[in-house]
Amino acid sequence: MRLGLYIIASIVLMSIVGIFVYTINPGNYTIEEFGIPVTIPIAVWIVAPMLMLMVASVVHMMFYGTKNFFKFKRWEKDAASLDNALYWSLLHQPKAHKFNLPLLKQTASLLSVSTVKVDGAVDDISDKLRGALTLVSEIDRGEYVDLKVRKLGDELSSDNPLVVKNLMNRLNKDENFAEEVLQNKEAYPEELFNVALKKFASNATFPKARKYIKIFDKENLLTLLSRVTKEEDLGLTKDILDDFIVALESKLECADYLMIATLMMKHLSPTENLKLWREYEKKYPKAEIAYLYLLFDYEMIDKAGDYLDEHDEHEFKRFRALYDLKKEHKKYKITDLMNIRHICEA
Repeated sequence: MRLGLYIIASIVLMSIVGIFVYTINPGNYTIEEFGIPVTIPIAVWIVAPMLMLMVASVVHMMFYGTKNFFKFKRWEKDAASLDNALYWSLLHQPKAHKFNLPLLKQTASLLSVSTVKVDGAVDDISDKLRGALTLVSEIDRGEYVDLKVRKLGDELSSDNPLVVKNLMNRLNKDENFAEEVLQNKEAYPEELFNVALKKFASNATFPKARKYIKIFDKENLLTLLSRVTKEEDLGLTKDILDDFIVALESKLECADYLMIATLMMKHLSPTENLKLWREYEKKYPKAEIAYLYLLFDYEMIDKAGDYLDEHDEHEFKRFRALYDLKKEHKKYKITDLMNIRHICEA
């Protein structure tokens, strides 16, 4: 019962009882306390205990009403904290929240170190949680979402899985974004940088890639070179290739030099390619097999023999065996007798 309604009903009841008693007996009744006589109508004596009971009841109701009010407020506050905790867990950015009620402390605090994944549709949830679910759904579908517009740009960490996937989505939709990532490498997760570099190498020209030579790796250099054809050289020049070789020298192995040499066959004439790799084999010991391979592939057997004579007999054993065979059977090609993947083991 509401407090106001209870007070009104009590006053009405007391009035009815007082009037009823007064009509029956309008006389007075006197009592003496501490030698002081107190004379009050009988009707008042009857109503007084009812008044005292009403006042006591009102005080009781106000006390527990106030207590329940503050308890309800704690529930409301904890409900809001739970809503926030679920919101950040859905966004893969769990945060610690304070809960007042012991029951919630024992369970909801787990959300401060957990992420939540929802499978299927959910009804009857707050607008805030529905917004989080919508955001997650959009990113999972491959859409790019501007997190700054959603006021989440500074709230989600750079290594947040949703942030990384969202940026991956942007890479797939915006060709220019790959170069933006390369320009600010430290601002993005390594996983995203690697994908951006690969995408950049799949579309850029050599003069453009030259600007990022310090952050290039050999795999993406090979990707760039594999796109070169006689019709489209992508701006490749000897100077640019030299710069890449120098920058990546410590990371390049025999197999890498061999791959570069074979890819350059699509761009350079045999004379130009041999001249280039003659220079490289003098500078880089790991490029010797690549040069020797080209000599055999271009059927320059005599030069290959001269090159083998310049080295000790225990070096290039497979090539020496091939050389002896080629002198007897000129129809054989190096690719017929030697797997290119294992040439560097020669």
